[in-house]
Amino acid sequence: MGILAIFYWLNWAKISEKSQLSASLFSSSSQETLIEEVTEQTEGILGGAIDYLSTAAIPAAEASFDFTSDDLSEEADLALLEGSGLVPPTGPGASGPFSGFQREITIYKVQSGDTPFDLAIKFGVNTDTILWANNLRESDLIRPGQQLIILPINGVRVKVGAKDTAEALAKRYQGKASEIIAFNDIAGEQLPAGQYIIIPNGEMPAAAKTVTAPKYVTTQPISGSWLIAPASGKNWGRLHNRYGVDISNVCGTPIYAAAAGTVTLADGVGWNYGYGKYIMIKHSNGVITLYAHTSQILVEVGQQVGQGQLIALMGTTGRSTGCHVHFEVRGAKNPFVWR
Repeated sequence: MGILAIFYWLNWAKISEKSQLSASLFSSSSQETLIEEVTEQTEGILGGAIDYLSTAAIPAAEASFDFTSDDLSEEADLALLEGSGLVPPTGPGASGPFSGFQREITIYKVQSGDTPFDLAIKFGVNTDTILWANNLRESDLIRPGQQLIILPINGVRVKVGAKDTAEALAKRYQGKASEIIAFNDIAGEQLPAGQYIIIPNGEMPAAAKTVTAPKYVTTQPISGSWLIAPASGKNWGRLHNRYGVDISNVCGTPIYAAAAGTVTLADGVGWNYGYGKYIMIKHSNGVITLYAHTSQILVEVGQQVGQGQLIALMGTTGRSTGCHVHFEVRGAKNPFVWR
């Protein structure tokens, strides 16, 4: 183990003393359980390749920030979550999916000590959103005095071409046409050619990368429950959005089914009232588990999954400033709540 790896490990060990979920929660039985999956985003927002078989430390900055604050804001989105997924609210006082969001960009002058990660936390977006808006790579440095474009929501900012349509841009940048129109207050179907618009939860096109992740994990349900932890990482244990807890780790960390069941929803595009890319699984006892903010979904609606089966990769989509999974249990107590 190199000096840098030891440093990260010591930081992680110190941070996770009070956590009920450690990075070594899962064990893979053998290399034979591996499958290769393709994803467009396989590196954590702090950089570095991901080893899915290792219990190496979570980067200190990622593990030490409680992303529960992102999801607390989901309460304001006022979406209803039913068996078929998110349903827009209706009736008096009902609001759209982007109520409360400003629509204008912010121009920020970089101060000494600023990093893209710090600015993501400051402005409530993820690091990719800042990098994409400013044509930066993850390895690029930002310097005091430099001016950066900050979007008001996770996604991408694009200049509309003469022949562009909402449907075409949604397909190109992995968004939803209805959300593009709603966020940018576009009347009718004609986009404003020559102007910039924002694609909520959109992503810049990227070359696909091959990653390796255990197809199954062998672990026991948490004490007193029938559910296993959906991912390795830091369990913040704070109940929010009525049903959920957050587990943080690097982007690309495997997410597994907490129990056997049927996939009732697998939505891999769009803002989705802050959930981003998310999955719902209905279990034989009628309980539903939900897995939000993923970077890639690896199952389909109607698919039967076993407990501990790989279903997604951790990400920072929707209302999220950093890599984590928002895990909900609907119809039963969430056993990962401890504060």
